Amino acid sequence: MLKETLQNIERLQGLMVAYVTNGRTDEQPKEYKSVYIDTLINLEKLGYDNPNKFKTLEEFWGVCKLRYSTYAERRSFVNEIYGDIAIDIERKIRQEPEPKEWMKANEMLVDELSPIRRQWLKAKNFLLAAEPDFENCIKEATNSIESTLQILLGQPGETLGKAIKSADIDTDIKKLISQMYGLVSNKDFVRHGGTVEQNINKADAEYFLNFSAISIQYLKQRLK
Repeated sequence: MLKETLQNIERLQGLMVAYVTNGRTDEQPKEYKSVYIDTLINLEKLGYDNPNKFKTLEEFWGVCKLRYSTYAERRSFVNEIYGDIAIDIERKIRQEPEPKEWMKANEMLVDELSPIRRQWLKAKNFLLAAEPDFENCIKEATNSIESTLQILLGQPGETLGKAIKSADIDTDIKKLISQMYGLVSNKDFVRHGGTVEQNINKADAEYFLNFSAISIQYLKQRLK
């Protein structure tokens, strides 16, 4: 299913690019709808949130012509839509190992928490990419905890630091998550901009990603 899904994604990308550049044909909309449905079903089975909300090529074209004036911008937009999922699927096809805690966290991100899958996936990809981005890995990992709290506590838009205070969880764990949030917020170029370059390395990013995975599992179990 992994290879089939990746092939479908690549086909959808090809259709989207052709339709908003100079390769449009009358047959493309029908083919797109068929491949889109197959891909949607496979992504759900594989535990991915659907990143492509454009159910038809006509809908996609309506957005593209308003936002992007050049073909290069439109191609970049298409690649961005499925980028994180494609990278993760390619990694799984290569059978690269993934820590159990990461897998457990992803399994927790279902139903109302399914929108957080994209944040979680971005965090992993920032760490495991050929050119890793440790700062953004930590940022997205922290955002995943924040989003989990916002949804489970019914506090959309609230910061992690404020939301955690009202969570009915162990006091010491509450302090631990708050301290983690404070630590990340104080690092330049992670949660916010900055002026001092941080010496953040792979070990730091892995630590925060693992902490995020464990926190998501704990919060889901306690607050549900």
